[in-house]
Amino acid sequence: MIFDFSGRIQAAFGFVTAAASRTLYDKLFGEVIKESNINVDVYLSGKEATFDEVILSYGSEQYHFAYRSFADQYSNVFATPPMLSLKRAKKLVITPIDNSDIEVVERYGTEPWEIAWRGLLIDMENHEFPIDKMEALNKIFEANREWTVASEILRKVGVDSIYIKDISFDFVEGFEDTISYTMTTRAIRSLEVKLLN
Repeated sequence: MIFDFSGRIQAAFGFVTAAASRTLYDKLFGEVIKESNINVDVYLSGKEATFDEVILSYGSEQYHFAYRSFADQYSNVFATPPMLSLKRAKKLVITPIDNSDIEVVERYGTEPWEIAWRGLLIDMENHEFPIDKMEALNKIFEANREWTVASEILRKVGVDSIYIKDISFDFVEGFEDTISYTMTTRAIRSLEVKLLN
């Protein structure tokens, strides 16, 4: 089945990601990419090429943001893998020295990661407006809790739990079965972890 992900990404975000590398074709995703017309963010780990599939969970609730299962398990996939943007800053207490351009940094601190998610909600089975997925993502946002997140990229920067700060939905012109979303999340660690360290 040919499924135009790149057209949806271009309509939703105004660009199409670069063509898949030769490594992806040779190692793991050649047929999937060729048959599905997928252009997405990937990462290479040694000689293995893979999509960074993200799983958001709380207790028994699980939401899979994945490509690997699209071929035959549409019902198990909540959304496409998000395009992640990571941002972090320092908290500094700075004292300027009078009549000079010298500053003294008295205290250093590190803020948690802020992670922007951009992705698509697609009704891949009925090709109707994905109102149920939009409703589910809204319920995820409304839940005032911390979520466990499983992602190879986020694990590498020490993120395994997040809370959601804001969310927005946009309709994708020309694709009635697709909604784009943008979600801002922030990494969180329990006080117990901080006290143990």
